[in-house]
Amino acid sequence: MHLKAIQGKEVVIRIINGSGVLADLARVMADRGLNLLALNASVVGDLATIRLVTDDNLRTDDVLREHGYSPHEESVILLTIPHKPGMLHRVSEILAEAMIDTHLIYSTTMDTGGNCCIVLHTANDDQALVQFNKMHIGV
Repeated sequence: MHLKAIQGKEVVIRIINGSGVLADLARVMADRGLNLLALNASVVGDLATIRLVTDDNLRTDDVLREHGYSPHEESVILLTIPHKPGMLHRVSEILAEAMIDTHLIYSTTMDTGGNCCIVLHTANDDQALVQFNKMHIGV
């Protein structure tokens, strides 16, 4: 099986953290029928960074702006891989062999076919895409 890597986008929101911030964001998205494909959230000091991959980033951006958020899009790699032991090792090994530093990585849940999607950003996304798409992995 080949890894399937494509260029994608995530919606990024930076906001002052507080109780209910994520709940409010989730409500806004649910009320508008936006489907969340991946989520990463972290807090440093009092600033929360929330990263979303959705089924419609343009609509997500518009809806969030309507509700007072200031989202922006960032490029990421969306890497579909089998959900099985050792896959993170293989993905990180591919990057290490090509001497490409990872700047951000998180993953989604698996689909009904037993795959998951890793969302990542590297020091050289173009080269990482080439490396991932030429690699064959045993399943």
